[in-house]
Amino acid sequence: MAVMTLPNKLTVARFGMALATFGCLWTHDPRFYGWALGLYVAATITDWVDGYIARKTQSSSAFGALADPIADKVLVLGALIACMPIRWLHIPGLAVFLILVRELSIGGLRTLAGVQGKLLAAERWGKWKMGIQSGAVIAILLLLVAVDTFKMHLPRECLRLPWQLTWLACVVTVGSGWLYIRQNWRLLESSWSSPGTPKGP
Repeated sequence: MAVMTLPNKLTVARFGMALATFGCLWTHDPRFYGWALGLYVAATITDWVDGYIARKTQSSSAFGALADPIADKVLVLGALIACMPIRWLHIPGLAVFLILVRELSIGGLRTLAGVQGKLLAAERWGKWKMGIQSGAVIAILLLLVAVDTFKMHLPRECLRLPWQLTWLACVVTVGSGWLYIRQNWRLLESSWSSPGTPKGP
């Protein structure tokens, strides 16, 4: 029986923390917002740690390459979707939708690569994208805890940050997706026709 590597265990744990974060936020109970923040920060730390361990121990695996980005997407999108009904945050639905479309598109590209016997790992700009997404969500959750849990009165400029940060994450996410598709454009082209169909000039 194969033994799961430590990086993969951390990825599975991050997936569980992502679901727990969503659950805490979805209660719309300020008593659980601090838990959501703590879980999100812990999950973000495991994202860095599992990659570091995998590189140091040369224990990268096909499961990790597939599951790691899925856990990231569930973490970020779950938190944003759960925050959308909290009206004062003004999380822009269009920005969240565009982030979702990008993530599904890149996930589809990775699936397409798998069908062709290739494995597309995350690129450097994908890691930067995840960093900016997580930074934005952590800032939003900090505001949520400050205002709803601790009843702090913050300047109006601070209350505009969730809308601005979500759009920042959206722009970076869509931009990194375009770069990823552009780099793997030949992979898409090779999938457009059946194997027996001659390619154009």
